[in-house]
Amino acid sequence: MFKVTCFSSVSPEDLWERLKGLRFSYTTEGFVWQQEQSVFKIVPFKNPPRGDAYGYRVYFKGPQGSIHGPIYLFDMALGWSDIKIKGIEYFIYDSKMNHQSWLELLLETRKFKTINAKGIFSKGRVGIIPVDDGVNLQIRPIKGKNLKLIDCLHELERVRDEVKPQKYDLFSFSEEEAI
Repeated sequence: MFKVTCFSSVSPEDLWERLKGLRFSYTTEGFVWQQEQSVFKIVPFKNPPRGDAYGYRVYFKGPQGSIHGPIYLFDMALGWSDIKIKGIEYFIYDSKMNHQSWLELLLETRKFKTINAKGIFSKGRVGIIPVDDGVNLQIRPIKGKNLKLIDCLHELERVRDEVKPQKYDLFSFSEEEAI
């Protein structure tokens, strides 16, 4: 699931007024749009805003980790505002692996720069941090700058595929068709 940390001058109340028409639902956590395998959730920060900037965390997951639908939803939901993106993360979950096995995998592939032998790696501007049941990929901007959503999502997607490549079974489609 992707997580975007962003700030805007639009209050949660004003944002909700705009999201109603896009079939979002209001929950105790925030504003949610859900359909089949796709989830898009906007969660306002609990703390009061600093100055005129309200903080939001946007979580989204498309079918099979696709980024195209969520990019469209992000643009529809927040593209009209003065959004400033300050962090983008992606979490790879795998219950079969633990912290040590993730470390070994990342060290043996030699595709990633080791920042700290205890478990911080990087590839370009993507930080790679193994945790107990997965790996956190994250991009943070240079101080005073904002991130570009589409470029960062594509970069995270490339690194995600290097960390844990998708396995495809070419013959499974024909078996499903026969059933």
